[in-house]
Amino acid sequence: MTLHIFRCSYWEKALCVTQLLNHPRGSQKGPVSFRFKEPRKRRTIGELMVFLLPLVVVVMVKHSDSRTHSLRYFRLGVSDPGHGVPEFISVGYVDSQPITTYDSVTRQKEPRAPWMAENLAPDHWERYTQLLRGWQQTFKVELKRLQRHYNHSGSHTYQRMIGCELLEDGSTTGFLQYAYDGQDFLIFNKDSLSWLAVDNVAHTVKRAWEANQHELRYQKNWLEKECIAWLKRFLEYGNDTLQRTESETIPLVMKAVSGSIILVIVLAGVGVLVWRRRPREQNGAMYLPTPDR
Repeated sequence: MTLHIFRCSYWEKALCVTQLLNHPRGSQKGPVSFRFKEPRKRRTIGELMVFLLPLVVVVMVKHSDSRTHSLRYFRLGVSDPGHGVPEFISVGYVDSQPITTYDSVTRQKEPRAPWMAENLAPDHWERYTQLLRGWQQTFKVELKRLQRHYNHSGSHTYQRMIGCELLEDGSTTGFLQYAYDGQDFLIFNKDSLSWLAVDNVAHTVKRAWEANQHELRYQKNWLEKECIAWLKRFLEYGNDTLQRTESETIPLVMKAVSGSIILVIVLAGVGVLVWRRRPREQNGAMYLPTPDR
C-alpha cells in the first residue's frame, strides 16, 4: 500500500483537496497525507473555500509560529440543499480550532471549544443566535437574487469569509470576501472603502453596496478594531490550548467506489462532509452531523 503525500501551503488547503480529486492517484486506494506550511500571504476566497472545505481540511497543520493568530468566520448558503446538507452553515475559527457553529437545522449558535462555553454568558449565545438567524435569511435572499442574475437553477452556493490576523510584530490585517459557487465574487478593500468585483453581476452588487457608506465604514471598523479585540479576548480564554505547537489531525478517508471518488472528511466538532466526484464533473455532497458531545 502506497502513502500519497500532497504538500500545500496553509492557505491552499481547499485547493489541495481539489487537486487531489483531479490527480491520477485519486482513483487509487490507499492512505493520503497532507502537509501544510504556515501562511505567508492570504489567498483568494476561491482558493480558500470549495464547498466549506477550508473549514474541514486541516489534516496535518503544524503551527511553527504560535505568535501569529487569526480569527475567521465562514458562512455557506446552499440554494437547493439535500442529502442532509443544511441550507445555511456558519463556523468560527481561532487559528485552526473551531470555536462556534450555527446551522439552519439547529438554528442555534453553539460553542465548539470548552473555553468558549466557560467564558461567554448565555445572553451572548442568544444575541448572536438571533443575528445568525437574520444572516440565514439574508443568504437565502441574496443567493436567489444571484441565481436570477446568472440565470441559474438547481443547487448553487454562496459563501462569505470575514476575519483578521494578529501578526508577530503586532501589526494586523483584516479581510472580507464573498464567493459564488466557490469562485471569487466580491472582495472588500477596507482602505479605499470599496469592493472589487469580478464580473458584471458582481459589479451590480458592488454599486449597490458602495452606495451605503455607513455600512462600509462599519465593516472597516469591525475588521480593524472589533475583530482584533475579539481575537485577543479569545486568545486569553483559550491560551493553554491555542499556544500548543503539536500537530492537529483530522481523519480523512478516500476510496474509489463504482467509478466515483469519495472523500470523507470530519468537520471538527461540526459533522462529516462527504464529497463525491462522479464522472463528467457531476459532483455531489452529503453532510452528516456528528452526535452532540
